[in-house]
Amino acid sequence: MTGVQTCALPIWYASPEARAEWDEANRAAAAAAKLPAYPAKKSPLRIAHGDGALGVRGDSFEILFSMPEGGPVSLRSGGREWLWRAPRPAYWRAPTENDLGNGFAAGSAVWSAADRWQTCGGFEVLAENERILSVRYTYTAPALPGLRADVTYTVDAAGWFDVTAQYFGRAGRPELPLFGLRFETPEPLESVHWLGLSGETYPDRKKGGRFGWHCEVPQLPAYLVPQECGCHTDTRAVSLHRRDGATLTLEATGKPFAFSALPYTPQQLEAAAHREELPQPVRTVVTVCGAMRGVGGIDSWGADVEPAYHADANEKITVSFRIRI
Repeated sequence: MTGVQTCALPIWYASPEARAEWDEANRAAAAAAKLPAYPAKKSPLRIAHGDGALGVRGDSFEILFSMPEGGPVSLRSGGREWLWRAPRPAYWRAPTENDLGNGFAAGSAVWSAADRWQTCGGFEVLAENERILSVRYTYTAPALPGLRADVTYTVDAAGWFDVTAQYFGRAGRPELPLFGLRFETPEPLESVHWLGLSGETYPDRKKGGRFGWHCEVPQLPAYLVPQECGCHTDTRAVSLHRRDGATLTLEATGKPFAFSALPYTPQQLEAAAHREELPQPVRTVVTVCGAMRGVGGIDSWGADVEPAYHADANEKITVSFRIRI
């Protein structure tokens, strides 16, 4: 990975000509961007059925799918473990000052309960042979009757782990803060590198970002009050780096995704009134999103997000990516 950039549009209120030139440079960079090619692994999959578990092993990787835990509880690549617990669909973010000021957090609070208290109501094996293993988990939440989200995992013997999370919309639900898939690493990551826009970006706050490879240490900005932060939109790939030098790369397989890699869960951030109330980080929380609400605050902290940047709970939302294992 070379050419890591961290620049942004230097003039906040740039001229229309400067902004057009900046946008065109980003479009050209995105069109030219290519991810590295990897040689396909050739060993067949070895699959084992257990009591409430399904294990698969390939060339230098092992994955354990759990029925009681509702997802994969172990992902080992190159001998390193990457999962603390099973990933879950993500619906909630720690409210920003603007979310609180315009009443969004209160109006959409049911998503906090749906995010925190989920039930895995279904497990299905979709394909199983020496080259492919595909399984699907279905999630519901008692706080929101009728809620359904599916997460499909497909292991390819060639060395890919494909992940697709789908939310099924329904009319009458309050707007979503976000939708995606969230997991935690067993220990804090040393850094994350991503191919996308530089800096912290949101759907309505991304015009100053420069497209390219960028990197950061998972941390919180110096906000007085902990809140939602650290989102990176229009991401093509993200590489997670451990302290021992191991890496795990996630690549978008559909449209680019938004992601964050933070030392805390949304619930931990929301519960802290000040930074010093947060505990010492023990993991990194990675959220990969197919939809993210904007942050608003156009004329004051309290202005609603513009309609184009709302996350509509009535619509179907999908996020897909693959992990090189």
